[in-house]
Formats: sequence, structure tokens, C-alpha cells
Amino acid sequence: MDDRAGHRAGPGLRSRFDAIPGAARAGLWMTVAAIAYVCSIAIGKYVSPEVHFIEIAFLRNTFAILFMLPWLARAGTAALRTRRVGRHFVRGLVSSMNVTFLFAAVGLIPIADMSAITFLQPVIGAAIAVLLLGEAADGRRWLAIAAGFAGALIVIRPGFAEINWGIAFALGSALAGAVVSVLIKTLVRTDPPDTIAAWLFITQTLILAVPTALVWTTPRWELWALFLAIGFLSAILQRTYNRGMQAADVSIAMPFNFSRLIWAALLGWIVFGDFPDVWTWVGGAVIFGASLWITRPGRRA
Repeated sequence: MDDRAGHRAGPGLRSRFDAIPGAARAGLWMTVAAIAYVCSIAIGKYVSPEVHFIEIAFLRNTFAILFMLPWLARAGTAALRTRRVGRHFVRGLVSSMNVTFLFAAVGLIPIADMSAITFLQPVIGAAIAVLLLGEAADGRRWLAIAAGFAGALIVIRPGFAEINWGIAFALGSALAGAVVSVLIKTLVRTDPPDTIAAWLFITQTLILAVPTALVWTTPRWELWALFLAIGFLSAILQRTYNRGMQAADVSIAMPFNFSRLIWAALLGWIVFGDFPDVWTWVGGAVIFGASLWITRPGRRA
């Protein structure tokens, strides 16, 4: 096949994919994002005994930039053009907190517990919108918010299970992730998904460079392949997640992202021998139901 035929085949395949209903495309993108998310935090958990969590977050972004370079080389520097540089830096700052807390948490608690707690992001986002942004909320929305936090208490079980810093970091990651989700949804209205992903990795690398220098220890050479993998998975995660959020309404896209609890349970069991107990599943299901209710179009209206 000559270059011209290949060129025709590429856009043809892309056109056929774009012709798929938005809900189906969102489901595909968000499922891939969920798998990439779980695999990346599993690698973070594996290297956490030897490498500081801030350094893990920094190397994750550094290697992710490498996997964005082929796209940048094809698209040119004009692909980074945006009128919302300030918002990208704010998103980078909050995302730096999110990913740092994330890797700090998975070093201390099972990845399934971490995934269940991060389901709180839409719930926390709804609470922020009501309490700080003045959004209207009826009794059903408050009930869903309360149910979401009740689900988190089922997972955490204060007074029955040991509360450690891992839980605190996981809650901090969920809080930062809620803010990030709001920022992403506003950015995809004006900027392409790949542009958003590139700005994220650039800003996070710059923000995390100084704290990383304070805790830096050179990893064993065997671990560099894992950091390369986590960078690749993170690039896939950001590019697919942004596309999923752009392809359909959040109420359609988010349920597919919640499948990460299933992948986290399987991977945690196979790799680390940590199979979540019944309370993690129950609490995760409660949080999932509350989040799904909150993201319904009628509830947002």
C-alpha cells in the first residue's frame, strides 16, 4: 500500500470511529482510561517502598512528556496554543496535589480501597458547587451527597479498621480530583484533548521539580523501565479521559470510569494479594450510586 492509500485509510478509520454514537465512544475512552489508571497506580505501589512518592509523581510526568513528543512533532508547537494558560497552570497545580496524594496513598493502602475512595470526586464536586459556588440544591441532591460520604465511611470504617495516613492521602486525592474534573470539563470546551494533556504534563513537571530535588534518590536501573511504563500509561490515561469527557455528557461517561474498582480489585489480588473485603465493595457501590445520581442531567439542572 502506498503512502497515499495509507493516508486515505487513516482518516477513513478515524471517520468511522467518529461516526459511532458519542455514548459508545465515551464508554470506550473511559474504560481504557480506567485500565490505564489502575495499572499506573499499581506500578506506583510496587516502587513506593524504594522511591519517594513525590519523585514517583515527577518521573511519571517526565516520561509522559516523552510519549507526547511524537504528537507534538507532527502537530507543531501551534498545538500548544491556548487562550487559557492561567487555567492550565491552576489545573496543573491542583493535579500535582492529586497525583502526589495518589501515589502517597497507594503505598499505604490497597489499590482497590484507593479506587473506591476516589469515587467521591463527583460527590465532593457537588458539595463544593453548593457550598462555595452557590449552586441550587434540592433535598434529593443533598441526600445523594450524604449517601456518598456514608459510602466512604463504609470503606474507611472509622473505629473498626485502622485509620492511617493512606486514607488521609486518598481523601486528599479525591478532593483535588474533584476540582480537576471541573477544570477539565471547562477546558475541553475550548481546547483539544491532546493540548490539555500536554499542558498538564508540562505544568506538573515544572511544579514538582523543586520538591523532587529535595527528596531525590536515584532509583535502581531495573526500575527505570517501570517509570517508562507509568509515563506511557499516564499519557494514555490523560488523552483517553479527556476524549471521554468530550465525547458525551459526564452522566454517560463517568459510570464507565467507575469500572476501575473492578480492575483494581483484580490487579491488587493478582499482584499484591490484596483482595478487597465486602465493605469495600458495598461502600464503593454506595458511592457509585450517589455519584451517578448527582451527575444525572436533571440533578445538575
